[in-house]
Amino acid sequence: MSNNVLYWIFMGVAFALPFIMGVWLMRTTNRLAFSFWISTALNVILTVAAVFWWKSVSVEGYRMMFGMAFYGVSSVNLMVLEFFALLSIHKKLNT
Repeated sequence: MSNNVLYWIFMGVAFALPFIMGVWLMRTTNRLAFSFWISTALNVILTVAAVFWWKSVSVEGYRMMFGMAFYGVSSVNLMVLEFFALLSIHKKLNT
């Protein structure tokens, strides 16, 4: 498998796994802050691990920085989307 395919697989895992974990925690505990911070911590851990992996396999500086920028944008997007999803679930469970 090429590094490019692995890049997108890692990006998908780093995006989907924290989101699924956060929604599951929210549905089981109904604690918004707890669910958000646990999923954010998992998001940061997976993103940092993926960034270090990408840095180790990239030889060209522009390609490395471009890939890291996408990981950063994905991480921030996940935090925003997940916060609003968790807030929606929280409001739905409390009504």
